[in-house]
Amino acid sequence: MKVKEVMKRQVVTISPDETLEKASELMKSNGIRSLVVTNESQGVIGIITDSDIVLRGMAKGDFRKVRVKEVMTANPVVVNHDDDLFYVINRMRQGKFRRLPVVEKGKLVGIVSITDIAPFMVDYLKKITSY
Repeated sequence: MKVKEVMKRQVVTISPDETLEKASELMKSNGIRSLVVTNESQGVIGIITDSDIVLRGMAKGDFRKVRVKEVMTANPVVVNHDDDLFYVINRMRQGKFRRLPVVEKGKLVGIVSITDIAPFMVDYLKKITSY
């Protein structure tokens, strides 16, 4: 199975120059816990999570003034839409990632999280354990 079969295609992105306040508003309104940070010239340049905002952002001061680029994880690991799901699972496990941006020819096309992968793993385990 390929990552493109389980990834979410609608990805909420944010500019590195936006505030943490804007980032948290986007997360809340979309019911998500992370945003992919992009710019026009480079594409995916980072990822910011709710934990980044709380743990790193609040330590920097007023979240209405602190910029996403100050607390995001820069140069995040990305996976290709055609990558095998077991490769992606292993990459997530090794890096202790809960989510990874998905690209096709360098362009952001989705995001995959452990929540997206869990149903696949349940089905896979049922198949290999049934006789």
